[in-house]
Order: sequence, then structure tokens, then C-alpha cells
Amino acid sequence: MVVVEKDLVTLNQDIAGQEIGIPVYRIFDKSIVNKAKAAESGNKPIPKVYIQSAVHAAEMQGSAVIFRLIEQLKKLTLFAEFTLVPNCNPFGRTQRAGEYLQGRYDATTGNNWNRFYHYDEKDVVSFVGSLEQAQIDLIKSGSETKLVRSFKTFLKQKLGSKLDKDWGVNTAQFLNTTLQEIAVDADIVLDLHTGPSSTRHIYSPEFLAEQATAFNIENIISIPPKFAGALDEASFTPWVHLTELLADRDIELKYKVSAFTIELGSQENICLTQALSDSAGILNYLQQHHLVEGFVGVEPVDITTTLLKNYKTLFSKHAGMVEYLVKAGDKVAKGQVIARVLNSLEFDTKHAIVDVKAPDSGTVILHYPSAAVQVGTQLFKIAVHG
Repeated sequence: MVVVEKDLVTLNQDIAGQEIGIPVYRIFDKSIVNKAKAAESGNKPIPKVYIQSAVHAAEMQGSAVIFRLIEQLKKLTLFAEFTLVPNCNPFGRTQRAGEYLQGRYDATTGNNWNRFYHYDEKDVVSFVGSLEQAQIDLIKSGSETKLVRSFKTFLKQKLGSKLDKDWGVNTAQFLNTTLQEIAVDADIVLDLHTGPSSTRHIYSPEFLAEQATAFNIENIISIPPKFAGALDEASFTPWVHLTELLADRDIELKYKVSAFTIELGSQENICLTQALSDSAGILNYLQQHHLVEGFVGVEPVDITTTLLKNYKTLFSKHAGMVEYLVKAGDKVAKGQVIARVLNSLEFDTKHAIVDVKAPDSGTVILHYPSAAVQVGTQLFKIAVHG
């Protein structure tokens, strides 16, 4: 029997003392969870999946996707526990400038809400140094379960101590670390985002790029397994580092956390019909990993994988009003005119319009959402072919 539980997790209080919280949904098959709990502690625990959306508050499509996932998970056979957080940044939702949400950055500090998750390389070194010979022998014999549990407990303790620091943390750190505490037990972590004016794409660590094709998203950006502050990196990087340190001691660790950032189109927009399609890609991935059963599958699309180093930003060399001649998802050729910039100071000269040409061939992943640009504005991001 599939069970849906909902908790309200308090994140903070407003100046009047009113609690600010978020809904957290937990979905599981009660019979399977009970069997896992009844099993011996050394057995492999039931897999856990964590999915969150809208840490950048204006990026709302992920919330619609989580709604569709909840609808469908209730009808499927589940072999995992699912934790779903559809609106994980209540602070950003209150930050408006006129008609638009300003939910990417903390309006007080300018901090990016998606860059303060925690990872410290020294923590992993400390954990490996604390391993006793009996634990090492157990791993070498092929039993990883206790090590995996111990490391997750260790990571959770580090997150707790970060929040309990005498000097405190800033609001973005508090938000990110609190969410990470919920996610740290998961085997699969999905962080749902959107771009400004964007096509669908997914950020995948290089070692999972082949797996990422199961999401059925046309563009994969393959990133190195390094930490730059985001949730996906904070989720898989500790396990990559742990694997490397154990390998130095001739210990093979096969377990890794699979974590991805999925970009679901453009911000300030939801489409429930598209959300059904978006959720289908996620369910396809989950079914391929034997975490759900009964999903009908998807019609495969052509997928292009681009290394992060070939994911290029085109900065405007001109100020003015821009006309975008290509849209997100379009293929462009080197030298093709992809935008025109109109300068009102030059209306009476031949310099009124300046063409912007693609420096290389590739796929337009996103472009700047406004028609008003300055020199240095990030006009386009293009996944360069070849």
C-alpha cells in the first residue's frame, strides 16, 4: 500500500515570530518499508530518493513536476522511499521587484540561494582516518552497507555542527544546510531548476552521463566531480572523494550517490501539461534503476552530451535593445546572426543596428530574459558541438 505523508518543516521565523516553513512529502510502500526494517541490520536498506524544486524561487516548473510525480507515484509499485520538497525556498518567494520574483539571490546579502550547500574535503579525510581495521576488513570482504551508513551519519553530524556554530550562519547557508540535512540519506538526489529563457537540459557528473540519458532530456551538460556550492555537487562529491581515498588504501568502494540538476525550461512559468512529460523522464530514470515498477516508459529523444568546458557563454559587446533571432533549443552555425542590438544614440547612422554572430556551432541552451542589455551581459549560453 502506497502511503503519502506530509510534514511542515520550520525553516525560520518572521520578525513577528510567525513560523516560516515548507511542505515535505514522503511517499513509500508501507509493506516494503516494514520488510526492510524487519530485516537484519547488515542487509542493504531500502533505497531513498530526494527531489526538491524552486530553491531559486522564480523557477517554478519543478514544483509542477513534483505535483505530477506525487500523482503518478501513488499508482506505481515503489521499491524506494521518496522525499519531495516542492517549494524549498520560502524566503525567495517574498522577494519581488514590481511584477517579478527576485528569487535567485538573497535580497539582503546578494547571496545565491543555490551556492551555500556544505562540503569540506577535510571531513572525508578525517572519516577515513578514523576507520578501524575491522571496518576495513568488512569492506574488503565486499560488505559496504555499514560503511555507507556510517559515512551518511558522519555527514549528517557535520551538517548539524555547521548550523550550531557559535557565530551562526547566513540565511542562504541556513536554508541550504537544512535542506541538505534532509537529502543526505538519499541515494539519488534531484534538484529541479529552470533558466531565464531556457530549453530543457540536465547537469550530470561525468561518471553518470550515460545514466543521465534515461531522463530523456535532449541536452546533457557533463560536469567534473568537483564542488562549486550546488546541491548535486554537495551530494556526490563526498562519495567520489571517499572512493579515491579508500582506493589509495587498496579498498574498492562501489557505492556512490547519484545526483543531478535538471533544468526544466524558463522561469516565472509553469505548464502542467509539460510537467507530465517532465515527470515521465524522471520516472523513466527511476524505473531503469528498479526503484519503481508499472511506468509505461517514454518515447526516446535524440540526446547530445556536452562537456562543461564546451558550454560557452556569449557576452554582449554592445549596449542597447536586443532582438533575439534564435530561441532556446535551436541549433546554430558558426557565423550565423543570432541577435541584433539596436542603439538609440545611432538611429540616424548606419551603426544603429549591430549583428551578433555565433562564435561557434552548437545548441542554444538559454538566453538573457530581457531586451535591454549592457556591455558584458550574458546574452546566450551555447553547448558547442565538436
